[in-house]
Order: sequence, then structure tokens, then C-alpha cells
Amino acid sequence: MKRSKTNQQSGIALISALFILLLLSAVAASLVLMTNTETGVNANYRGERTLDFAARAGIEEVRDRMMTSNAAPLTLPTSLPSSTNNSILYVLGGPTPASVAPWTAGTIYTDDELCHDGYGIVTAQSSDVHCSAVPAGTAWYATATSNAPWAGTAAALPYAWVRVALKENGSIQNYPVDSATCASSGAAGCSTAVCYNGTNEVLLTAATCGAMATPASPVYLLTALAVNPISGARKIVQADVALPPPTVVTNNTAGFFATSTSCGAFTMTGNASTGSYSSTSGNPPFTISTTTGGSIGTNGNASLTGNVTIGGNIQAPNTTVGACPDGATETGNITVAATPKLVANPAGGVTEPTPPLPNPLPPTTNTSYTGNTSTSLVPGNYGNLSFTGNATLTLAPGVYNMNSLQLTGNGTIQISPAGAVVINIAGQGFTGSAQPLNLTGNDAIDNTSAVATNFKINYPGTQPITVTGNSNAYAIVNAPNSPISLTGNSSFYGSMIGSTITDTGNASMYYDSALSSGTTITPSTASYIEVGLREVAY
Repeated sequence: MKRSKTNQQSGIALISALFILLLLSAVAASLVLMTNTETGVNANYRGERTLDFAARAGIEEVRDRMMTSNAAPLTLPTSLPSSTNNSILYVLGGPTPASVAPWTAGTIYTDDELCHDGYGIVTAQSSDVHCSAVPAGTAWYATATSNAPWAGTAAALPYAWVRVALKENGSIQNYPVDSATCASSGAAGCSTAVCYNGTNEVLLTAATCGAMATPASPVYLLTALAVNPISGARKIVQADVALPPPTVVTNNTAGFFATSTSCGAFTMTGNASTGSYSSTSGNPPFTISTTTGGSIGTNGNASLTGNVTIGGNIQAPNTTVGACPDGATETGNITVAATPKLVANPAGGVTEPTPPLPNPLPPTTNTSYTGNTSTSLVPGNYGNLSFTGNATLTLAPGVYNMNSLQLTGNGTIQISPAGAVVINIAGQGFTGSAQPLNLTGNDAIDNTSAVATNFKINYPGTQPITVTGNSNAYAIVNAPNSPISLTGNSSFYGSMIGSTITDTGNASMYYDSALSSGTTITPSTASYIEVGLREVAY
């Protein structure tokens, strides 16, 4: 009997089915493995981000409580840490703050980062390993407890502690503020305190940061730890924070001063006038004096024309400047309220320090806002900003580095929330008559706190700038190399320094006498600026 050839293929379907099933099983297993792996990665990332934000939340709570205007302000360290001066402050958080003891070795809450910050109270170790010891005793630290919402409950912000201490030159291991001083002076150079001048972190060179040639503020190093108590996972974040630099008036007795030696360096026409008030005398509206404190000054000559009233005296050279007569040239009905009418400059004239350029330099890109726009900015670096029409610019407290700022039409600058704003203008690329700062909006400066030190403008360049007065124009304009024009028919409150000052719009200028010569003024409502932020690698 002849056998069919198809019998030779019997069973192939079963083998193929089994092979395909095996292949599908492998694919399914791979998909399950990949899914589990991705789930694990996502869970780890989510946990890491949660701890990161928890640590940052701790820094933000402490930064807020460092303000003297806070309802529960912290008592901040005033000296660099030592083993006996309690100058490291731990703010304890989490569901059970009492169990958090960063000064105890061997727990998930141990401060095993402290040995990297250069304080010398514990042996330093390599930056990529945990500290193996903590300082001995209890006299090196102090404590406070978080008062954020739900503090001490299961819903508390999940950070364990925030350490507050003054920053030293070598506090960021391997990255000193001034490496040359560390190299040349060794441990002494690396342990020098650090100050913030509004642009850079610099080393302390005087008895206090505020007494330096360029007034500055102490820098605090905040270190925050967040911990997952179940897994033991940790996250450490550090921030450098400082108040805006204080305002210090030099040997100049005039709140409005023109540094130029030219004729008419300080020009006032029409019904322009000066006077004074004191921002420390209570709450606004402040009492205005039209007879005292409103002195003007110049290294050159003051030109007064019309019905000008000076609510003080004129500080000027007591010798002829070129073709200019001593003191002032007066045409019209000029009133100088104070006696003597003229006060001689110190020998050699008055030298006003030039503010430093923003560092890093801001970009030079152009950004324009027109019409009825409302724009909010946070501290940072910005290029050439232009606001026209009914634009409103809201600035959060802090330091802004801008290449230029133009605010025209009905534009307004507001500060919200309350605090101090510092604007550093770079003016890169501006030549001829181009103005890197033009605040000619009808209500350009709207500083409702009525504290001039809460709105400070620094410009080191030589290009002209324009500012308009109004009912809330409380500000300090520090541009000793720049010709300043004050326009409008309203008032300017605070202080103004330029190479020349021209008031041709009947504007009144009222000096804040709280800025008296040699006085260091730091706004009580100032917010601590986050100068730097970094994640620690472990």
C-alpha cells in the first residue's frame, strides 16, 4: 500500500503553536519586567522629587522666618560657628520634631554633611562621603521648631531639619568664594565670613559687612534634610541667602547729589522744590518738611531758575568751577530755607562709590509688552524689557539684573508681596543718547510701602536715565556716573545720586532723612534673597 507524503508533516502545527506560545510568553514576561522596572524607576523618581521639594520647603519656611517682620522670627546666629557659641541653628520639622536630633551620630537624622562646610568644629572629610562624626557636646548648636501649617502632625511638611549658619569662604567644599585667598592664607582665608553686595558674594573686609567700602549683607548658609522614615531615603539641599545690601550715605550731606564738576550739574527750573521726611517716624503719610533736610549738592555748580525752593541748603565747591561761580547760579525767585545758604564740599569733593556691574551679566535679548498687559516677574536675570501703554509690572521682592528697563505711557511697577526690590541695570550696547532706564510712565514707581529702601535702582554706567515722580515714587536711584532727568509735576521721595540731575518738570524731591550720613539702613520688611541653590550629592 502506498503511504501518503502528508503523513510526514503530522504534528508540525503543535510544534509551531508551542513555539509561538513560548515566544509570546517571553514577550509578555519582558513587558511585565519592563513595566515593573519603569514603575520602580518612576516610584524612585517620585520619591526623590518629593524629598527634594520637602527640603526646599524647609528652606522657604526658614527664609520667611528670618525676616524681622515675621510673626515668629528666628533668632539668627551672629557669629561664625565654634564649639562654644551656639552659632548653628537647627529648625526641627516633620511629624515628630522631638525625635529629630541631627547632633546625634548614627541615626537617619544625623547631620552628616556638616564636616564639609569648613567650620572647623568637626574633622573635614572628602566631599563625596558622609561625615563619620558630629561635634562633641551641646554648646555648638541651638534649636527652634517648625511652625508651618500642621507642624508636628502626620500632615507636617516632610523635612527633618534646616541648619542655619553664617557662610564662610570655604563652606562649599572645593568651591570657595575666593579661591586665591584660600590658597594664599590657608585655613584663615577659607574661614573668612562671606558678604553679599547685591551682585556678588565677597569676603568680609571690615568689622561688619555693612561697614565695607561697598555696603553688603551677611550671607547665611541654609542646609535642609528631608527623610523618608520608611525607606531611609534622604535628600539634602543647600541655599545661600542674604538681605538686600544696606543703604549707606557717605560724607555727602545732600540727599540729592550730582557728582559732575560741570556748570549746571544740578539744574532746577519752574516751581521745583525740595524737602524731607523720615520713613522711621511712623506710618505714611509722613510729615513733610519744606524747610529742613531737603539739601541738594554737587561737585560742580547748581543752576536754579524760576520759583525754585530748596528746603535745606546747597552743598557745593567753595571755589570757582571753570566759568561757574561758587555754589549756585540763581535766576528768578529762589528760596534756600536753611542757614547757611551754602555748605562747602569736603576737600577734594564728594566721591560716591560706583555700584558693581550685575554678575553674571544679563542677556541682551529684547522683550516687549504692550497694551493693557499685566506681567509678574521673579528675581533673576533679564534682557531689555519694554512696557508701553497701560502695562503693569509686578515684581516679587529680591534682586533683578536687567540690561535695560523701559516703562512708558501709563505703565506702573508694583511690589508684591511686600518686601524690598533691587534692580541692577547693566546697559550693555547702549550708546549716544540711548537710555537703559526710562521710567516715564504716569505712575511708573508704585512703592506703596512708602519706604524708599524697598525700591533701589543701581546703574554703574554713563548713559542718561529718566525717572518720573508720583504719589508713591519712594525709591533710591544710585547712578553716580549717569545724567538723570526727573520729569513730571509730582514728587519723588527717597534719594538720588547721578553725574548730573535735571528737574525741569516742577517735580518736588523729598529726601528720606532716615538715610542720614553714615547710617546703615536695612528695610525691616526686606525678604532674604536666594543668592544660590544646590543639591548635595548624597
